[in-house]
Amino acid sequence: METDPTTEQLVAVRTAIDEIDEEIVALIWRRERLVRLAGGLKDDDAQVRARDRVEEVINHVREAAQAQEQDSTVVEKTYRAMIDAFIDYELRTRHEDEAQARLDAFSRS
Repeated sequence: METDPTTEQLVAVRTAIDEIDEEIVALIWRRERLVRLAGGLKDDDAQVRARDRVEEVINHVREAAQAQEQDSTVVEKTYRAMIDAFIDYELRTRHEDEAQARLDAFSRS
């Protein structure tokens, strides 16, 4: 049974997308480690939310997308979703770390 050339092409494209997704996941992991490091340098939740910094990042990635002739709206929406997820992550880990520090201090007293 012969395979339709269009189907073969679709399979090849999907395989390439899967490979790119794996690269993206690795980059997100690297970003996560840096976010966690940065979170430890911040004094409060307001610094985590840092709306001015969010807009700075958005402007940066929009310009990078435009320079590569990409759809900057797709890039912006993707980054806003990712940044929101990282803010939630950073706040959660920050509060977990603070709670653990309080427990550690209590157990030493």
